[in-house]
Amino acid sequence: MNHDLQDLERSVYLLRFGDGDERAQAIKHIGEAAYAPAIPHLIDLVRESDPGTRYLAAMALSKLGDEAESAVEVLLVALRDDDMYLRMAVTASLIAIGTPSVPGLVKALFDQKAAVRRASAKALGKIGSERALTPLRVALRDPDQGVRQFVAEAISRIEERAS
Repeated sequence: MNHDLQDLERSVYLLRFGDGDERAQAIKHIGEAAYAPAIPHLIDLVRESDPGTRYLAAMALSKLGDEAESAVEVLLVALRDDDMYLRMAVTASLIAIGTPSVPGLVKALFDQKAAVRRASAKALGKIGSERALTPLRVALRDPDQGVRQFVAEAISRIEERAS
């Protein structure tokens, strides 16, 4: 796909002013090109759009890696959403952003919602930060069996990487 600057700027315009289909195509184009100048617009879409657009914007942010660090706060809020697909896209973004996501993910490890705790444990394991080991060990006592399983996998993955 062509990623010249003019096309990317048009995609940014369509993020803000296009109809639903145009906006969806623009989000995909920006994600494929990993076009960092669009990050603030993608953050806005994750924050305040319809579920499908929020999902696409989170997926586009996941392709930008640590350049999308400014999105961490909004992504952590979106992680609490009841939409499983949005949570999956947000988790992928937080993993791609990496270390800057760790403090918020540690906090999410103790969220009221088990699905948020599971997503947080999964992300922490994939990021692999040793700073997460102590809170993960505490989370081994989570009342939800699924959370405990993800926590155990995360601990194992981090310890394996550290050795």
